[in-house]
Amino acid sequence: MDRNWIRNRHIRHRQEYIDGIESFIEVATQHVNEQNKTVCPCVKCQNKKDQIIPVIRMHLAKDGMLETYEIWHKHGEKLDAPPPPIVQDDLEPNVVIQNILNDAFPIVQGAKDVDMNEDVELADDALGEMADAMGNQGANVHRLQADKYDELLAEAQREFFPGCDSSVLTAMVKLMHCKVLNHWTNKSFDTMLETLNQLCPKPNNIPMSFYEANKMLKKLGLGYEKIHVCKNDCALFYKEHEKKRSCPVCGENRYKPSPSSDDGKNKKKVPHKVLRYFPLKPRLERLFMSRHTAAEMRWHKEKRVDQNDVMRHPADSIAWKEFDKMYPDFAKEPRNVRLGLATDGFNPFGNMSLSYSMWPVMVFPYNLPPWMCMKKPYTFLTLLIPGPTAPGKDLDVFLRPLIDELKELWETGVRTYDKSTDSTFDLKAAVLWTVNDFPAYGNLSG
Repeated sequence: MDRNWIRNRHIRHRQEYIDGIESFIEVATQHVNEQNKTVCPCVKCQNKKDQIIPVIRMHLAKDGMLETYEIWHKHGEKLDAPPPPIVQDDLEPNVVIQNILNDAFPIVQGAKDVDMNEDVELADDALGEMADAMGNQGANVHRLQADKYDELLAEAQREFFPGCDSSVLTAMVKLMHCKVLNHWTNKSFDTMLETLNQLCPKPNNIPMSFYEANKMLKKLGLGYEKIHVCKNDCALFYKEHEKKRSCPVCGENRYKPSPSSDDGKNKKKVPHKVLRYFPLKPRLERLFMSRHTAAEMRWHKEKRVDQNDVMRHPADSIAWKEFDKMYPDFAKEPRNVRLGLATDGFNPFGNMSLSYSMWPVMVFPYNLPPWMCMKKPYTFLTLLIPGPTAPGKDLDVFLRPLIDELKELWETGVRTYDKSTDSTFDLKAAVLWTVNDFPAYGNLSG
């Protein structure tokens, strides 16, 4: 029996996962101590606490097993045994990748003070290179993109070094986070990686240089667009105003005053405000790069049971059904995405006595079934609106990049590869609802 169930904690209610737990329990029962206990490999115990078999069974059913514990060496298996087969299509890629992105999220929270792009450059340009090489030949390019994503999943399964609980991808995200926050130079990062290679058990999967680590992390798609904003929130220096040096509305200078340095050269120009925009289209396309997730994106149409006077999912609502009647061409393609948009202010410093407010804008795909819809792996941060004050009624100024992309997704869509059917289609999207409290609703409504 393969052990793909270990990585599929989201299917804990299915027979496949239950059978997997029982297969482990059979092995663990043979390696109990005098107190009838053995180490528990659940996510919380992490092979560090002894438990009786019934407790281990309960922990695994509730929390899942450590994803890196493929070879049960704490329960009698040999470390040099070949790992069980991995079927990549059966993994839940968004869960795997989102767990890694969650480790990287503090980078985004610290973006006000630290310019991640200058130091890490995680913009995902590999697809553009593929498109040039292939002559933009439709489905072939999209298949290459999906293959690249599969490679990323494989990296997420490799141990950093033998016996380490972190994958090489998770470890490198955390190390890059440390590099950015502490302003390490590329040379110092190279030295640290060389030292880790010497000290950690071999064979290991530690990159030899910053270049190799950065090349690996580019596949994560952590890149974002930096858009300068007027000091008074009047307008974005975006598209037709991109090259202007002063606000087209109030005339305020785009950059902070910067006196010349001692050698007579001008210092780097620093804008008053920077909006960080995380494009939506690549992440919607990513939902269709796994056969499993692509099938779930059609759940609302193919598997949902429509029962009168019962609402289990947004697709059961009157608004959803009326929308389908108004736009039958959009509704005809079940893979077209219905979105929810949420925003509110928060204090990134955790000290509520500080008068600083930063506004994230989140987007949720409602096509997914209830047990996946609005969960953390499928919550997309699209805008990070800077402080120190709330945008108020000028929120629409900051929303412009997202609105432009949503208009494109509504009118023309984006060519997307569906791995479940091995075909391409024009993916379209529409925002059906916004989720916010009443003050934010007033701002969002203009």
